[in-house]
Amino acid sequence: MNQAVEHKKKIYSYAVNEKTPALEFLAENTKLSKMVIKKLFNAGAVWVVDEKGENRFRKIKGDLEAGTRVRVYHDPNIKPFDMELVECIHDTHNWGIWYKPAGLLSQGTKYGDQYSILRLVEKKINRPGLLVHRLDRETSGLMIIAYNKKIARYFSEQIRERKVHKYYQAVLKGELEKDSGEIRFDIDGKEAVTEYKVLERKNGQTLVEALLITGKKHQLRIHFDHIGHAIMGDPRYGSFNSHEDGLQLVASKIILLAPGRNNEMKFEIKADKKLSIK
Repeated sequence: MNQAVEHKKKIYSYAVNEKTPALEFLAENTKLSKMVIKKLFNAGAVWVVDEKGENRFRKIKGDLEAGTRVRVYHDPNIKPFDMELVECIHDTHNWGIWYKPAGLLSQGTKYGDQYSILRLVEKKINRPGLLVHRLDRETSGLMIIAYNKKIARYFSEQIRERKVHKYYQAVLKGELEKDSGEIRFDIDGKEAVTEYKVLERKNGQTLVEALLITGKKHQLRIHFDHIGHAIMGDPRYGSFNSHEDGLQLVASKIILLAPGRNNEMKFEIKADKKLSIK
């Protein structure tokens, strides 16, 4: 039986003693082919450390300056992602609502950002994007992406003041008794609150709509596991809750007050992206 071979990640780090063409320097020192190195440039996996800190370096034909350090983060196991799966739900000159499919990072890592929602949006709109909140890699759904710092600050403040309402759909293991409820369970010593209502019960599972009152990392996954009804398909929380379609959690709806408007705007995922109990 043929099995996929997983190659190890590797970090290359070199001091630059004199100004030199980046591509030639890295090809000579890493012993990687120029084709591979060009892909790493495009992927955002080449970084330069100078007095400004460590920043991505994408200039394939650029020069490395003397006195700096260049680092290459090489992960040969990163797989391509179809950018057509990323959808724009609503777009303005300053911000947009975008659909992130499951399996896609919210933002990049040292090993690259080419397969993150942020980078793919930047390529689609041909200008920088800024995250104001995140979704786990396994979670699909709606995200707010700002196109300038002023709007990013506006939405970040709105989220801190709990004026942005983020709703999720989740399929839970077991059938909840209550039709609605509130979960209060601190995460990392900080207050965490979730409200939910039942949409459907079937086949020993429950479909719920959940509203994040607070926004802690993995909050819904931790909260539903805490009450004994882990989210189906969650690889980290719960037991005996596997699902053929992966994590059954989607950011389904956002209600917000847009910059310069006095009325709330509501955005929902398309019907075919909503969850159901099989």
